[in-house]
Amino acid sequence: MTIQELPLVIQTSYAELIDQLRLATASDFPEGSTFRKRSISGKDYWYVQEPTTPQGRPPERYLGADTPERQAAIERAMNAKAHADTRKAIRRSLSGAGLPEPDALTGAVIDAFAEAGVFRLRGVIVGTIAFQAYAGLLGIRLPNAAIRTGDVDLAQDYGVSVALNDSLDVSLIDVLKAVDREFAPVPSLAGPNIAATYIRPGGYRVDVLTTNRGADRDAPVNLPSLRSDAVPLRFLDFLLRDTTEAAILTRFGTLVNVPSPERYAVHKLIVSTMRHEAGESAVKSDKDIVQAGLLVEALAAKRRSDDLIAVLEEAVSRGPAWRHRLETGAARLGDEARKIVQAILGTD
Repeated sequence: MTIQELPLVIQTSYAELIDQLRLATASDFPEGSTFRKRSISGKDYWYVQEPTTPQGRPPERYLGADTPERQAAIERAMNAKAHADTRKAIRRSLSGAGLPEPDALTGAVIDAFAEAGVFRLRGVIVGTIAFQAYAGLLGIRLPNAAIRTGDVDLAQDYGVSVALNDSLDVSLIDVLKAVDREFAPVPSLAGPNIAATYIRPGGYRVDVLTTNRGADRDAPVNLPSLRSDAVPLRFLDFLLRDTTEAAILTRFGTLVNVPSPERYAVHKLIVSTMRHEAGESAVKSDKDIVQAGLLVEALAAKRRSDDLIAVLEEAVSRGPAWRHRLETGAARLGDEARKIVQAILGTD
């Protein structure tokens, strides 16, 4: 499939929306807030201390990893505010140019997650909603068939959730009920009060996922920072290792965390083989392959093959079982994407 690039003006507008959202995120603090950087396990992270209120001094809050973009946004936070109307105008231009935008309910859920602090606490949007975001991040058009979804998949690394020492003010189901009172938890077989999936009438669902680096297990585990249970999945640690910020085209735009596109592509190759083994619908496996192929071709077209090569080599280094899944998945790709992956794997 020929990758169609978006006009440069649209790519520039998307980058401007990201900047505006970063500014809005860092500026959403009372006057007098102070910022502090901490080093944890060799990496730097930012925290904010808001000023004392009549109710007392609020606890220090975690903002996120130290990046040049976050540093710049924090510096501007003391004297600048992003304007919602400006972001809305940019969002309209991006939508008009063909970038994917979520349906109204999905947009409301993502906005609610952002306002509650889900993404500040390093929650990551995965699945097709994340895939939609790659259109703007990579500056390409995506076919409608590859971006249709009626679900939201939210993930968080288990180790991160335990280590953050910070959490949502309310439970995740309460966040969802603020969007639609008909959201309800789906009880797990592990117990009536354990739930990692939330649904509303009509079949719309929100699934919460987390990493599993040990033996396979079906029972959900608790994510203390998101105040929800989550299903532990194999290979998810690989997907969540590198994340990036992306703009979802909600009403005013929302800044979220998504996996890097190269990890998403490689992960989809692996997951496609697991669906087949589990006897899941072939439609989901086919969609995995389509999304992986589009990203492989896009990364090559955008001169980001080195990123794809590095991630594929990392996956192969994890052992023969990983290589087998990658080769099996790659064999189902379209001609162009298959040649690219097989050349990297040395199986062409």
